[in-house]
Amino acid sequence: MRYLEKFVNYLNESVEDVTDLTKEELNDLLIPITDLGVEYSFTSPKVITDGEFSGHRSLSIQFKNSFKTIVSSGVTEEIVDDRFWIFLDELIALKNRLESDRVSININFRHYIVITFIQRAKVEGDLLTMQKLYNDMTEKTNIGKSDFCYGLTKKLYADELKIVVNCSSFTENKWNHLFRGIDFSNFNVNKEITPTIGSSRINTTVITITL
Repeated sequence: MRYLEKFVNYLNESVEDVTDLTKEELNDLLIPITDLGVEYSFTSPKVITDGEFSGHRSLSIQFKNSFKTIVSSGVTEEIVDDRFWIFLDELIALKNRLESDRVSININFRHYIVITFIQRAKVEGDLLTMQKLYNDMTEKTNIGKSDFCYGLTKKLYADELKIVVNCSSFTENKWNHLFRGIDFSNFNVNKEITPTIGSSRINTTVITITL
């Protein structure tokens, strides 16, 4: 492994999330791979809260490429770039070197390759409880189609073990309808309405959820 050595060592040895790195730090780890005509990006790590890998973080890395191609017989686009084979060797080495419970791959060779892996480090205790609630709420907001849902934002503050939700036009009925099926009985749900400012008649409500 020549191009991803420093990056894999970081993933295996560091207790921090890769997305906490600055752009400069990431570049220091991954700039070598750009020598192959490959760009990279990350998804925010997600904590799995159900199933076999509950408590583990899942992280995806997307590699986009600019490998040389030709159109064979006027129909099929083929990669004719020696850098592609070097890149495949790097990906195989990456998979074999990652200290992960599972590594998966999504491939569109011409445009991108996405590597997803589940980190062995585990989230437990109160943080997992808060993460589970946050994931359940996210599942609801991802499919919600009401104006109330579209005007809602939320964030999990892991260090403080709290979820903060900002929403407009709050009513108990709208809240209960959006998050029906979620049990908040083990949490403190504090609602604070911010007075209307200016000509707008829409109040902003801040909901803070803690254990």
